[in-house]
Amino acid sequence: MKLHYCKTPLGNFGDDLNTWLWPTLLGDSFFNSDEDSLFLGVGTILNKKIPKEPEKIVLGTGTGYQRPPKVDGKFSIYSVRGPLTARALNIPPRKSIGDSAYLCLATNHFKKLFALQKKHKVSVIPHHQTATTIDWTIIEKVAGLHFIDPRKEFFNVFQDIAQSECVLTESLHGAILADALRTVWQPFRMGHRFNTFKWRDWLGSIHIELPAIQRYPILCSDQLSLPRRAKHLIERACGTTLRYDRLKQKPIRTNSAHELEEFANQLKKQARTKPCYLSKDITLQNILNGLTGCVEGIRAHYGNKRRSVA
Repeated sequence: MKLHYCKTPLGNFGDDLNTWLWPTLLGDSFFNSDEDSLFLGVGTILNKKIPKEPEKIVLGTGTGYQRPPKVDGKFSIYSVRGPLTARALNIPPRKSIGDSAYLCLATNHFKKLFALQKKHKVSVIPHHQTATTIDWTIIEKVAGLHFIDPRKEFFNVFQDIAQSECVLTESLHGAILADALRTVWQPFRMGHRFNTFKWRDWLGSIHIELPAIQRYPILCSDQLSLPRRAKHLIERACGTTLRYDRLKQKPIRTNSAHELEEFANQLKKQARTKPCYLSKDITLQNILNGLTGCVEGIRAHYGNKRRSVA
């Protein structure tokens, strides 16, 4: 069985934790490079790009990028991220247990993080692609916020979240891991990579309804060449016509230093004035119980299957 997840060139802790979480829970021998079956865990990877022929074992995965796949006999769906994914795949609502990143709570390494003392009053976690477009050290300096780089090794990100009193996050898994660590969180959005669908999907699984997600202007500190600006202008026009938010928000100019400082102050104000969120303890426990039951079912079924084949 092969572990199937999104591999980003510069790293993204929410995707990269797959390489540790599933061997920890299912055993190193559970996975190999054999593509006769694929395991889909943490991530927004349920789409038409998934290979059709192999069996797909799905646990806590979401949809939201590209069109969802057509579920057939090749899918063994134990659970998905939330009710919107369940609806998109036309599977029973009871399958929408929650994001499988919550299963970090079932590991001893993660449990030790609760003993750490708080060091940061407010931390900010951008989307892993937004992290590359502006200088977040300026945001740290101007606003006094602790920058958590989502491209760092996932254990380091976990530790930073655990040592924060509050997290402002554009990263969905920044919010999910904060929720797991019982660190209150606030969402924000600025980059064109922000995916509203997957946020609503997850929020539905933890029974939280936000009035709105704080939205900021698109900032880009890169020097945009004329061809790149022209390309983004065309994409924005297409996005408006197609009602495709990710295209509508492509940056078309370089931000000024003043705009970056203004954004830093706006984030600081948000942390001070907007409500923080956290799922209820019972909700978190129910999600963890459901996901743990799925892991046990997979281990029993596929572990026995692998042993019989061997």
